[in-house]
Parts: sequence; C-alpha cells; structure tokens
Amino acid sequence: MEILRERGKGFGRALGALVLAFLVTIVLLLGFAFLLLKLQLDVGKTEIGIMVIYVVSCFAGGWACGRRAERRKFLWGMLTGVLYFLLLLVVSGLGEEALQPQLTRTAVAFVLCAGGGTLGGMLA
Repeated sequence: MEILRERGKGFGRALGALVLAFLVTIVLLLGFAFLLLKLQLDVGKTEIGIMVIYVVSCFAGGWACGRRAERRKFLWGMLTGVLYFLLLLVVSGLGEEALQPQLTRTAVAFVLCAGGGTLGGMLA
C-alpha cells in the first residue's frame, strides 16, 4: 500500500515539474522570438535555439521533480523529460493538418528531452 502511495506522490511531482517545464518553455520562447525578430537568424540557428530551449526546459522540470523525490531522482527527472516530449509531440501534431513525422528530428528531440530531464534530476 505504501508503494502505491509513493508512486501517486511521484506522478504528482512529475506533473508539477511538467507544468514548470512548460512555463520555462513559454518564457524562453518569448525571449527567443524577440531575438529572431531583432537578429533575423537563419533556419539552422533557429532549430538549434529551439533544441536548446527543449533541453533547458526539461532540465528545469527534471531538477524540480528530483528535488522533491527521495530516491531515484534521475528516473523521475527522465520521466519528466519523456512526458514533456510526449506532450510536445501531441501539441505539435495538433497544429499540422497532416502529421508527417521526421524520424531524425523526433528522435533527437526525444533524446534531448529525456537527457535534459535526467541530468536535472541527477543534479537535484
């Protein structure tokens, strides 16, 4: 029974950390949009900037989740990063008429999100 209670708390922590990660994403995307407006960066730099935002946001979420976790902080951070990626995948799929997944970019985004969350959890 105690294990189930602990898992329930853990998923609540992960969801709270996910909210934090998306708040960080919103703030960073607004700042990045301003930079794009002023500097008129090319497509390659824009994609790199977006990937950096993914990593920083997942790191923040993983760190927040890891701070609240008692054990296996890196796994809770990884869970936060994976949930962030899945939600990001759903949201980006809703915006397109025909979802045409680009396997390479999707795989890179998954690794960056999971890795950023794991690193945040480990350093918590």
